[in-house]
Amino acid sequence: MLRLSRLISDGCIFQRNKEIRITGWTDGETIEVQLLAKENLLALAITKVAGGSFTAILPAMEVGGPYELQVSSGKVDDAINISDIYIGDVFQLVGQSNIEFPMSRVKESYPEEFDNPDIPLIRTFKVVEHREFHGPLSELETGEWKAVKAETLPDFSAVGYFMAKKLYTETGIPVGLIDTTLGGSTIESWMSAEMLADFPEQKKIAETYRDDAYLEKVLRENEENATAWHAWIDEHDAGIAQRWHHESYPDAWDDITLPCIFKNDPRLNGFTGSIWLKRTFSIDGTKTGKQALLWFGTMTDSDEIFINGTSVGKTDYCYPPRRYEIPAGLLKEGENDITVRLLVEKGTGRVTDGKVYGILFGNGKRVTDGFTEQAEGFEVIRLDGAWKYRIGTRSEKIQPTDFVSWKPTALYNGMLYGCTFFNIGGLMFYQGEGNILVTDIYPDEFKTMVNGYRKLWRDEDLPIVYVQLPEFDLVTYEPDGTDEVNTYWENMQKCQETCADLPKVTMIKTIGSGEQNDLHPQRKKGIGVDAALAMMKYANRG
Repeated sequence: MLRLSRLISDGCIFQRNKEIRITGWTDGETIEVQLLAKENLLALAITKVAGGSFTAILPAMEVGGPYELQVSSGKVDDAINISDIYIGDVFQLVGQSNIEFPMSRVKESYPEEFDNPDIPLIRTFKVVEHREFHGPLSELETGEWKAVKAETLPDFSAVGYFMAKKLYTETGIPVGLIDTTLGGSTIESWMSAEMLADFPEQKKIAETYRDDAYLEKVLRENEENATAWHAWIDEHDAGIAQRWHHESYPDAWDDITLPCIFKNDPRLNGFTGSIWLKRTFSIDGTKTGKQALLWFGTMTDSDEIFINGTSVGKTDYCYPPRRYEIPAGLLKEGENDITVRLLVEKGTGRVTDGKVYGILFGNGKRVTDGFTEQAEGFEVIRLDGAWKYRIGTRSEKIQPTDFVSWKPTALYNGMLYGCTFFNIGGLMFYQGEGNILVTDIYPDEFKTMVNGYRKLWRDEDLPIVYVQLPEFDLVTYEPDGTDEVNTYWENMQKCQETCADLPKVTMIKTIGSGEQNDLHPQRKKGIGVDAALAMMKYANRG
């Protein structure tokens, strides 16, 4: 049965001015590939099948579309038709959370982008996390082409989207984004065993995780540790047993001022477990029937928030901004109650300062100066200030998770290699946070990776744009909290500056785009635009 690589599917965009490689698998002997425009033949390739797989090569083409691709093996009922194909510019996105970071997380910062979006010639192909240690996979496990519209835009990489929109707006050339990104990933996870040949420690780690029995043990322990910790908390949390989210304003609870970084409060310094936070706020009768929004900054680590005893939202980890909808009718005239159940896993709890804490009515947008967040245009009932708190339970720290997908070769093998047959116009790399503890070999790794990618994509001049880490206060807002740790971030920024001495490699400087109190700044548009300008500098835009 004939089967094509996932990237060759409805809605795909092929790179202009480079040969088009059609790869797949069949039990036939010969493959015929036709590229058609309204039934008119544009290109033809016939190739023999070897060992059940094939690669048929169509000639390089100029910008155009829509086209149709017909692939057949000559056997009865063994043919595939691919439609809605365009020739344009294709870019590979590689890196960790700040490039994976989806448009859904910046909706409040760029609400105009969500006003009936419909850009059919900007498309993305998102590859879902998949690790592999036994060698590169020739076929992707997941992915399909999706164009920009209301239901798809939230899942686009924000940086990728803004880059693509700038390119498309300037040129009218279709843009395809192949999104191979994963939060927390290290540079080594995106490198092959061959690329790591000169880095013996990284190679040894990859070999360790190639042992299936060891890998299974690690995964099992990860799941058991997390499940056991949360189960213990739930069982021993007095707030759950006594339904504190339904309790009226608790005068007997202790006072606290929010936002608050717990290590700065002697009562909570090093606290691990569950803590409940509560206060009241007043609503006038004109707002009781209206839908509202709750903005509640960010917290470490996970939370559930109740208004008048009803859960309005929960988040399982520390980084996402808490943006919860309050259903119409839940708010009542006069006094209302809000309760936060916050779980602190490692003794580094916080309700992050500089963020908006409030009930929002109307429409507006998020703005920030790089630390202080504001809800511009909204009517806001502020919730920062005086609160009450009570400990639900204290616990030991959660056992650390071994993130196996971040290990050397894991994502190269499982997500990236299967894309390398598909010609691209450039590659964008946004990573560094996962390597801040050891920066001495990072420049050498980066240069090895660049050369390796160019070899894989058969293009010694492949443009590569990478992003320097923006400003961020690592001491205050990440777990270590010592003065020494701040140099890690600065060292990475400095070593990234040394990586730009290869031909057709550009570093995007991001100072002014970061947020001191957020590892995931929402100001992504400027980075995407700068990346687009860098790609345009290298590309023959026609």
